[in-house]
Parts: sequence; C-alpha cells; structure tokens
Amino acid sequence: MGTVDVYLTTHHGKKTSSSPQMVWALHPKVAIMNNGPTTGGSVEAWTTVHNSPGLLDLWQLHKALLNDKSHNSGESYIANLDEHCEGSWIKLTAAQDGSFTVENSRTGYSKSYKK
Repeated sequence: MGTVDVYLTTHHGKKTSSSPQMVWALHPKVAIMNNGPTTGGSVEAWTTVHNSPGLLDLWQLHKALLNDKSHNSGESYIANLDEHCEGSWIKLTAAQDGSFTVENSRTGYSKSYKK
C-alpha cells in the first residue's frame, strides 16, 4: 500500500479503529483525529496513532474529554477544547511540491511540513 504524509483517523478514533498494523504500515508524518468531545478519541486509538513510527504531530478536532492530559495532544493542536463545540476547524493545505500546512482555526497556529 505504501506510506502516506497525512492520516485521517477512521471512525473518529474509536476504540475499534486504527489498528497498529494498519497505521504503522502507512507510516504517516501527521495524523488528524476527527473526534468529538466524548465520541472517539479513545485512549487505544490515540495511543496507536501517537506511537506510530515517524509521526511528527497528531492534531485533534476536539479535546477528548474522557481522556487524561497524557492522551490528548497539546492545546495548539486541538481545535475545540470544551464540550460545547465552538465550530473551530483544522485545515490542511497541500502544495504542488508535496509540502503541506496544517492550521488550527481556534488559535491561528499553523505548522508546515516538508515533503
């Protein structure tokens, strides 16, 4: 199948998604977890993605409120921090040269990744 630059987690990062064999074989540079505040973002899925060899960053749509601090990304990488979603987003912009940028609308923080 080959490797990928960005991995969008499956099934919102629920406990039964994102097997280590699949995620680690994809060897993503960056992952984006499309979880809700209490849906998905499970410790199991988060750990699988976070520990993927070569992963640089894990971005989350929501802070996983059922997880402790060690099973959430840093706040710069989380679009929505509270149970009541403000509608903040994470945007990925790809360039023709294979580089890409990920942006958090809540904070305005963005990070660029080289090919």
